[in-house]
Amino acid sequence: MRVLIVSQYFAPEITAASLRLEPIARGLAARGHRVEVLCEVPNHPGGVVPDEYRGRLQVERDAGGYLARHLWVRASPSKRARDRVLSYASYAAGAAIAGALSERPDVVLASSPPLSVGAAGALIAARHRVPLVFDVRDLWPEIALALDEIGPGRVAGAAARLERRLYRRAAAVTTPTEPFRARIAALCGDPSKVEVIANGTTREWLRAGEGPADRAGAGLPEDAYVWTYAGNIGLSQNLEVAIEAARELGEGFQLLLLGDGSSRERLERLAAVLPEGRVVFRDSVPPAEAMRVMRASDALLVSLAPIPELGRTLPVKLYDSCAIGRPVIVAAEGESSRVMSEAGAALVLEPGDPVALAAAVRQLRDAPGLAERLTGAGRAFAAQNLREDGVPKLEAVLSRTIAGGRG
Repeated sequence: MRVLIVSQYFAPEITAASLRLEPIARGLAARGHRVEVLCEVPNHPGGVVPDEYRGRLQVERDAGGYLARHLWVRASPSKRARDRVLSYASYAAGAAIAGALSERPDVVLASSPPLSVGAAGALIAARHRVPLVFDVRDLWPEIALALDEIGPGRVAGAAARLERRLYRRAAAVTTPTEPFRARIAALCGDPSKVEVIANGTTREWLRAGEGPADRAGAGLPEDAYVWTYAGNIGLSQNLEVAIEAARELGEGFQLLLLGDGSSRERLERLAAVLPEGRVVFRDSVPPAEAMRVMRASDALLVSLAPIPELGRTLPVKLYDSCAIGRPVIVAAEGESSRVMSEAGAALVLEPGDPVALAAAVRQLRDAPGLAERLTGAGRAFAAQNLREDGVPKLEAVLSRTIAGGRG
């Protein structure tokens, strides 16, 4: 098959989208398919384009088995809604044009959010008269409304109509959880075309979890119990609660927040009133460095805001945190809570309670046997959920859509 993947975010950017899609692109290529990716020039989350990608409409990169085409996008360090919309629109327009001018693929795989990527993928598929497979990693605009990123009105209404049209237009829809599948099936009117292809970790994360912890090399203090959150620092993560928990814990503990996002500046202001070293922020780093820091930490946090819409998701970072060989605290509702509780792979809490979160961190420090049991169960859970295991399932979905001729 000749597969054209359309995704605004992709490696070397450090995002959930790139973590999900890069193993898929690599896996499909390894199985003998011709894979091409249309993505933006790297700039997320800082909004700054590296020098080697500047000044050109397109930069092609041989990614070792497949081709990545990085397209110009309107990048900005600003987190304002207007600037995000301009970034989405500029990528969608560029991808639609580049895709239309590309060699004809057999199938287009468009990954959302943002929803505008689905629209670009649909245009490319229509231009070449080939099937569209819509990969939905989050439900938009539903989640944007829940987080107050947009308000009810014309924009939300137009986005909801576009969402339904894309689900119905697509020959198949893939999504990472069963609650997502149920919601999409209700909107598209054809449950048979919605497939669950779960998130997972990689063998690289599992191998990193086997090696020694390099505390000094990771720059972590020896005289504090370090609990780490690594990933996007945005509204969905509810990390204000972690700051309050750090206040509750007092001396002898350090909260490390590794990443960037729209909420980071506000959280830095909240943490500024605490004693120095109680909460430490570090910028996003490549996965290999994140592995080293997480492996050297004493415990890891996966946190989601107590919003019903977020209860449908299972974050990629949850699988990676389990793989790295450290006890994990999950402060979330819904699927994350259910799956981790059933696997016995994490200490599961109700979100939004800083006192309970502080108590959980203290419990892991004071009960090494519990930490060891959770670590072992987490590693076993991660080993059973690998991203590459989803490649054959996606390959089958793509093959069926091509055979069905639903272009």
